[in-house]
Amino acid sequence: MREYELIIDEALKKGLNPERTIFSGSDYLWQALGFRIGRRGIEGYRPCDESPLDGLVDMLYSWPFPQWITGERYNFLIIRDSVVNMEDKVYVVADDYTVTHIFDCDVLTFGLGTLMEVADFGEYAFMTNGVIMIYWDVGLADWHEIIASPTIPMMRTVCNFKGQMIGGCVLSAWHDCDEKFYCWSKIGQADFTPDRNNTAGYRRDPYGGVVYHTRRLGDSVIGYSSKGIVKMDHVSDPAPTFRFTELEDVGILNQGAMDGSLQRQIYVGTDLVIREITKEGIKELGYYQYVEDLGSDEDIIVKYDRIKKDFYIGNSSTTYLLSPYGLTQVPQHPSAVWTMSEEDDEIVMLPNTMDDPYVPLIASEVIDMGYRGNKTIFSMESDALLVFGPTVSVGWLNTLDVWGFTSDIPLNNEGIAAVIASGSDFCFQIKFTIVAESLRLSYIKVRYKMTDLRGIRGVYAPPLRGPK
Repeated sequence: MREYELIIDEALKKGLNPERTIFSGSDYLWQALGFRIGRRGIEGYRPCDESPLDGLVDMLYSWPFPQWITGERYNFLIIRDSVVNMEDKVYVVADDYTVTHIFDCDVLTFGLGTLMEVADFGEYAFMTNGVIMIYWDVGLADWHEIIASPTIPMMRTVCNFKGQMIGGCVLSAWHDCDEKFYCWSKIGQADFTPDRNNTAGYRRDPYGGVVYHTRRLGDSVIGYSSKGIVKMDHVSDPAPTFRFTELEDVGILNQGAMDGSLQRQIYVGTDLVIREITKEGIKELGYYQYVEDLGSDEDIIVKYDRIKKDFYIGNSSTTYLLSPYGLTQVPQHPSAVWTMSEEDDEIVMLPNTMDDPYVPLIASEVIDMGYRGNKTIFSMESDALLVFGPTVSVGWLNTLDVWGFTSDIPLNNEGIAAVIASGSDFCFQIKFTIVAESLRLSYIKVRYKMTDLRGIRGVYAPPLRGPK
């Protein structure tokens, strides 16, 4: 009986399936835990297992905190104590990790704030979380906290756009604004008061949603609300103001569900689809089935690694890693990711703990080889290095709709394992005892025979369709 060969390699370059519908034999993976998709294919995930803040502050974990904000001159660490004191502790951290406590925002006095947002102007910085505003007084060389100002509305989000503060979600009495409004200051001043010069102003979100974020992207500002995404561009004619362009009528899922750089930003929509925004516009990336698995019990947080251009997307128990080449799942769940300098190539994350127990594994999508009759698997082969302890197994489905998995079988010295499984559909899996960035895995090869020939007529010779 003729033996056929199935090679799974393209899926190892693409990662998890971005589509809602799973097609048999798609060139994507079903599972990829403990890996990253690199430029040349799948590679081992390198965890961050040390924190330079250990022993410097009492590190409390209350999702979506701790929060870290890297600034031009100041780095901010915000820790939420939701058990003992019911407060948010705000610190400034120098580049040498000298920690300075600047404020405790307790719930009884101020109420419960959201994630902190910062407008960073270098020497001057302004931050707000919806219940307190903190800014650096350049003249007095000290941090000041206010809950009301005659020139600045209480906002939940704010950013620096070329020397102008752009905010949103107004919570104080400010003209006719509310949480569905964007607002902007005078150029070079922390003053949002509208006047005849028209450089400061406000406008309701075109979609009528609650504003969650304002973030600079190139020469524009992207506004993220619960009902849609807008682009704000500065115009001078017929008067200085901002032109609003509606980009997408699907809003952001929650505050914190976006991050990125001046060139590219990633966010999770209310439809549980991941999208990217660049100067070219919005592109739907997909991955609905994986975002849906995160559930709704906790906010989804997106954090950006500027070194590798990766995005961590998840909650306190499940996290996906979106590299520039594909999506995988990782065993760490950070609410904060950063590097301290442009020369630093090591990321730091909090929390930095690993899932325990944790078994690195890769599993293909369901494959039927392009023929619905029964097939029998006889062996699996891979170029995975034996030092990482690879074992293989086969998931099978028979005509009675019964699923099963074979036992895990180690690859021998030639990278081959004898695995016997019969069915109509299969999932091919490889596990590791450990992984590292040096892990090599460029293909998984399966050898099988067709044991049910009733559906075949004519010459029994042409190769079957399936992943190459």
